[in-house]
Amino acid sequence: MAIIVGTDFSDHSREAVRAAAAIAERTRTPLLLVHAAEPGMLRRDWPADRGGAITELEQRLAAEADGLRHEGLTVESRVLLGVPDEALVEHAAKTQARMIITAALGWRSETRWRLGGVPARVAQLSRCPFLMVRLAEPLLEWCQGRRPLRVAVGDDFSHSAEVALRWLPELRKVGPVELTVAHVYNPATEYGRLGLYRANPGPEGLEVILERELRERLSRIGEPRAALRMAESYGSVVEPLATLAEAARADLLLLGSHQRRGMRRVRHGSVSLSALQLAPVAAVACVPVSATQEAEAPVSIPSIRRVLVSTDFSRLANLAIPHALSLLPRGGELILAHVIESPIPIVYADFWPAVALGGDDDATEAELRRQLEALVPSDVAGRGITVRMELLTGVQAAQALCQAAERHGVDIFCVSSHGRTGVRRAVLGSVAQEVVARSRRPVLVVKHPTLP
Repeated sequence: MAIIVGTDFSDHSREAVRAAAAIAERTRTPLLLVHAAEPGMLRRDWPADRGGAITELEQRLAAEADGLRHEGLTVESRVLLGVPDEALVEHAAKTQARMIITAALGWRSETRWRLGGVPARVAQLSRCPFLMVRLAEPLLEWCQGRRPLRVAVGDDFSHSAEVALRWLPELRKVGPVELTVAHVYNPATEYGRLGLYRANPGPEGLEVILERELRERLSRIGEPRAALRMAESYGSVVEPLATLAEAARADLLLLGSHQRRGMRRVRHGSVSLSALQLAPVAAVACVPVSATQEAEAPVSIPSIRRVLVSTDFSRLANLAIPHALSLLPRGGELILAHVIESPIPIVYADFWPAVALGGDDDATEAELRRQLEALVPSDVAGRGITVRMELLTGVQAAQALCQAAERHGVDIFCVSSHGRTGVRRAVLGSVAQEVVARSRRPVLVVKHPTLP
């Protein structure tokens, strides 16, 4: 597997070639120096005694390759016919290349300018990681062991971001890495997901919860020591992400890529393609999801440390509590929740607290907490399990419970099913069914032994 670097013999492409040669030497990987020529752009008046335009390009490319060769680095050169980005990607697929590297600026014929520049098109089409180099010096210092590479990774909790994070060991084969994880969030979306509002933000605050979620995710991936930076945005995430990378003094911005096309790209946009143009860093790397489909990370057995269980104080609902406790090891935490359904949305709870709590006062809330405490088995303390009582308020019980599960970052959700069917389900509804449909976390539904 070789590293492919594209060149058009410009000063910009020389930066990419220098960086590619240093990375190839450090990782003991063959380097393939490629120039792609569009047949329609070759000169037709080339003198016959000079062997043709292709021969001249091959000689020029071979001379550049000769300047890179030395002990420990294998360099080959090849002239490809075709549109530069398509030719690079096609050849990388044929040779199962380890990586494609190009400069930040790439030239295309006028008839194809609407499709975008070479770096953007390579990032959109490549099935292997792609590195765009603006400035080679930071990468050279890293390859020479003079300093770590400062890497900023954009993480939005998506699978593509996880793919980028799992590619970091490839960078560490070259040299040490100082990692910063940058997260841009939409406050309106996150307040709704967590059941928090600006009028009632909760004791922890939004960014504290987001930081905890990021830390837990990074620990699962194997990057627990990464620095974190966050910024809010109600629109595009590209500019805030670039600002976070600049604040971290990043040399490289590393992103996962969905490689959306057609209307999906128009609808959802592309952070990676915009970052190629806007990010003020020496280099940008895009790792496509398809690059890791053949070698997925091994599936690890998840550990359960935090469980949410709900009850409406009915006999069947209370049965879920011991089942939830049985999932927890010593040192685990149980969140025991009860939902007070209210006709007033929680966003207005600060203005009508009595209505939000169903007209009850503080004494009633204390009584509810005592009832919850009475449901906890007596041997919980001996098991080393911490129990937290949670009184929730919401228009819909299922929504309030799912928001609480996100807010507390539980590993699993435990809920009892009343087993309603037919007309009774249509009239009374099923909280368990709604929780299963809404929850982004695993759900354990506990049924009474006598129910079908």
